[in-house]
Amino acid sequence: MIPLLLFFFQVADPALLSQQGAKALRAQRFNEAEAAYRQLVSVDPANPMWRMNLGITLHSAGRYAEAVSEFGQFLKTNPPPGPTHFLLGLSQLKLKKPCEAIGPLEKALRWNRDQAQLELADALYGCKRYSLAAKAYEAALTTSKKGPPVARQAAHCYWNARQYADAKRLFTGLSLDDPTSQYEFGDTLVRLDGPAAGLAYLERAAASLLPARAELGKALLALDRAAEALTHLEAAATADPALLLPLSKCLRAVGRTAEANAAQTEYKRKFAANQ
Repeated sequence: MIPLLLFFFQVADPALLSQQGAKALRAQRFNEAEAAYRQLVSVDPANPMWRMNLGITLHSAGRYAEAVSEFGQFLKTNPPPGPTHFLLGLSQLKLKKPCEAIGPLEKALRWNRDQAQLELADALYGCKRYSLAAKAYEAALTTSKKGPPVARQAAHCYWNARQYADAKRLFTGLSLDDPTSQYEFGDTLVRLDGPAAGLAYLERAAASLLPARAELGKALLALDRAAEALTHLEAAATADPALLLPLSKCLRAVGRTAEANAAQTEYKRKFAANQ
């Protein structure tokens, strides 16, 4: 027996099907909306809006891969920048495909910058294009989605891109109350202004972040405070063999020559294959 709802869709005209699909979508009855729009795609294939509405339904239901397919079909006949590019890019982000999201979101930016700027920044960041992501996040600070978290992410991206002057500019205006921000800002200050400049931030971050202990140890060593640096470098070298070299220097500075030689030998052994 044909289900009553499906039978209704088979005999209804496109206008009535469209009304039913829109009503079901607004009520989040996604199965009903999907059935209506698939029927419309079948009975009225010349109208690409049914594919867009089907894509919106699938996206709203969390079926992002299927939504991508429908949005792609719609855009073949409607390529100008518009909201479908935004939804396509957003679906790719939900699928953890940030690199694929960049193209659609760049087009969506030409449709509505306020809507798409932050999502484009997220896509660039996910694709590890840190310099472009930093600029995109900073541009988002001029949209309705502005705020300290966005500025923090822009600073983080500048830091990842090793654009330390820009990172410092943004970090300086933020409340740095989390260890990661303290670590990145401290590291930025060390690189720009010398080891003493970032010491206080690295000390705060080192209580919970091993990379911060590594940078704190190197900063203390550069300030001829080897005895204080030693425990930090010993701890961090267990996770990062590259720190065996500054650890060796630190051990030598405190008179532990045999251990310094052993650390240097271990460093050479681990990295000989890369030279």
